[in-house]
Amino acid sequence: MHVVHISHSYYPVLGGKERALQRLTEELVKLGHEVHIITAIHGAEHRPREEVLNGVYIHRVRSWKLCYPDLMIPREAPRDVIERADIVHGWSQNSYFTYKVCREAKKLGKPVIMYFLGVDYLKHHYNPFIRLFGYPYQKWITKKIVKITDLALVTNEYEKKLLKEKYGINAVVLPHGIDEIYLRLPNMAKYFRERYSIESRIIAYVGRLHPTKGLDLLIKAFAEVVKQVPDTILVVAGKGDEKYLKECMKLAKKLGIENKIKYLDYVPENDKIALIDVAEVIVLPSKHAGESYPLIISEVIARQKMIITTCKGTLPYLGESIIVVEPRVHSLANTIIHLLTKQSYAKQIKYRHVSTWRNIAQWLLDLYHEINTESTVIES
Repeated sequence: MHVVHISHSYYPVLGGKERALQRLTEELVKLGHEVHIITAIHGAEHRPREEVLNGVYIHRVRSWKLCYPDLMIPREAPRDVIERADIVHGWSQNSYFTYKVCREAKKLGKPVIMYFLGVDYLKHHYNPFIRLFGYPYQKWITKKIVKITDLALVTNEYEKKLLKEKYGINAVVLPHGIDEIYLRLPNMAKYFRERYSIESRIIAYVGRLHPTKGLDLLIKAFAEVVKQVPDTILVVAGKGDEKYLKECMKLAKKLGIENKIKYLDYVPENDKIALIDVAEVIVLPSKHAGESYPLIISEVIARQKMIITTCKGTLPYLGESIIVVEPRVHSLANTIIHLLTKQSYAKQIKYRHVSTWRNIAQWLLDLYHEINTESTVIES
């Protein structure tokens, strides 16, 4: 099968969507299919316009970049790539880039599948300016994309229900997967302690560093945790906004806990797994209202560890090992303290099954064949 994916960003741009797209397309290639990605050059200016990475054909097109990535406008669309496609698969209904290219595919008679990510989340954005102007745009572009979508995909039941109620479209839940290594490796906690020379009890933050991700909120909460559970340390792993990281470290110094925070920068996958294993709880203190399915969720569940998050909406649907609290310092601190002092709670949790990217890719192929067959029948 010849599949074309559409996304305004791809490797080397970092993010959950970009990583999920990369993992999924590379698995489709391993299963014997020809996979292309049409993306923008922004964030990859030093890369070739056309290249093949791990078997995936990448086509970077010229685009106009406005204030926000979702407003990016493609200046061209490689019609020759689209014309050869059996399926065109768009990523994010919030992206004008994705809409424009998928609309071109629809004009060429191609079946269009859309992965809806963060449905109507700007309605709850913490920035009032974005709520005021961004949410009307989001509703407008979603309605446009619904009209050209042959099959809607979502990562969770919450957004499936939202799409049906607000836009009248049925969706299939296709969650993100995990790398097989998360199921194969033995417990790596001892390895982590020896490698990083940490003996204290560990709370972990793993992810991109950005103001919307809420590390500052976690640091404030951790200052309260240390008062009750002094033998703890906060380990932070990830890259991102360096200015924001400096602000967070200044905050930690102001609160008198800078010596209780260890920043590891980016860590290789084995070390990330080891950090998950050694941590007593992983915290996702996001202020981002559009967290539809953070990849770290499945990775932590696969290692049978607890997650505390401030994300409402989608995450309560993802299993009882996820504790959702209000995005307030005391709520977060009290929940962390409760888990650290009442460890029997975590032992009672039944962790749900998570699928590998290979399983998700096979599931997606079944959907491709189904929609492609329906399209062929209609044309005949």
